[in-house]
Amino acid sequence: MVSKLLALEAYPNLRDLDFRILRGVELNMRHHKWVPLEDVARFARVDAETASFRLGKLDNWGLVRRRSDIGYIGYQLTIHGYDVLAIRTFSKRGVIEAISTTQIGVGKEADVYVALTPSGEKVAVKFNRIGRTSFTRVKLYRRDFIDKHHISWLYVSRLVAQREYEALQLLSPIARVPRPISWNRHVIVMEFIEGTELAELRDTDLTTEEASRILDRVLGEYLKIVRFGMVHSDMSEFNIVLTNDDDILIIDWPQYLPTAYPESLEYLKRDITVLLNAFRRRWRVERDFGEIWREFYEAWLMSRGGKNGN
Repeated sequence: MVSKLLALEAYPNLRDLDFRILRGVELNMRHHKWVPLEDVARFARVDAETASFRLGKLDNWGLVRRRSDIGYIGYQLTIHGYDVLAIRTFSKRGVIEAISTTQIGVGKEADVYVALTPSGEKVAVKFNRIGRTSFTRVKLYRRDFIDKHHISWLYVSRLVAQREYEALQLLSPIARVPRPISWNRHVIVMEFIEGTELAELRDTDLTTEEASRILDRVLGEYLKIVRFGMVHSDMSEFNIVLTNDDDILIIDWPQYLPTAYPESLEYLKRDITVLLNAFRRRWRVERDFGEIWREFYEAWLMSRGGKNGN
């Protein structure tokens, strides 16, 4: 399903004061579930009446939400307000000059758009949309969530984006993953590559021989990544892109695990199982799981300095 990036509709209407107010709400959400009007006004260096008027505009545009039944007037940043702040930062950095209004990729936890750099180069912009359904899984991988009593979903989305950006920085020199360009808040800017997710292909789009070659390429790239010391932990046909130049790209890395984690072996085994099952089911590609698993297990073991995780 394709949808508009709502932040772009409000963006031309925003003043510098509005960005200061949005920033004030964002920063104070570290300390308040609903940020008091007075705190926002203090940060923006305006009186409460001016802050209230601009916050009303921001509320109408869907960038903040207001609540008055909690003993005071409080505000929260919405995901669209978070989008606006990230877009503003990328613009000021000279990373992007224009961004599309419709999605090119839609996932369970992220939306992807095309943007242009000041030099006219196409880039992909990934907005993370982490919700409560995925938070339990993210918490397993982000040890820094533990013992935090007040965690906003915006904060979780930011950490997830940071995590993926770090993974892509490490992996892009050695394997076929998107090259990261910049990161801010919950958004990553990365290279734009024309291609199609394997999940979007019809079963008849590939012959068994073509699919077999693609699987070999994926397994070869993933083996390099495991030897380097990382496990994807969510590998599937949805996270493999067949590029227009007949290469492959492994995408979506926010849930990666270092092989130093003992539980990474379980996720690696699941990754390989899911991959082989998908190619067998859709394109009748047969592989000996035991033979492939031995190679991956040895790579996992060596990445840990030969320490057995069992």
